[in-house]
Amino acid sequence: MSTTGQCRCGKVKFAFDGPVLLTQACHCRGCQRMTGGAFSLSTGTVLSQFRLIEGETVIGGLHGEPRHFVCDFCKSWLYTSLEAVGDFVNVRTTMLDEVPGGPPFMETWTAEKLPWASTGATHSYAGAPAIEEYGALMGEFAARVSG
Repeated sequence: MSTTGQCRCGKVKFAFDGPVLLTQACHCRGCQRMTGGAFSLSTGTVLSQFRLIEGETVIGGLHGEPRHFVCDFCKSWLYTSLEAVGDFVNVRTTMLDEVPGGPPFMETWTAEKLPWASTGATHSYAGAPAIEEYGALMGEFAARVSG
């Protein structure tokens, strides 16, 4: 069963067949500026199982690593490629056709969060978790989703 989503104007549509590996909120100033909100919401999945179904994307935000992809027409921020991490992509949760009902599993960059912003995340990090921590985090997330 595919998870599907689209940009605000509907010109870009995407899907992924892989599992949701984790969900998160990022409070960094860059995400605040890209979303115009208090944080960005992401749903992590397997990059090799993610695909564009329709439309074109262009690189938005910063033009280095990681790469942020936006709709070429409405400029909605759709996903972030994290190739340095491996076969992983962060899809903007709010662009999914069926947005998960619960809070994000983890939140990052809380050192930069707006003082009133609250997510209800299970795990909270002042910065980002160490790369070595992601395996355990994804395992815990998978256990919660399946259990």
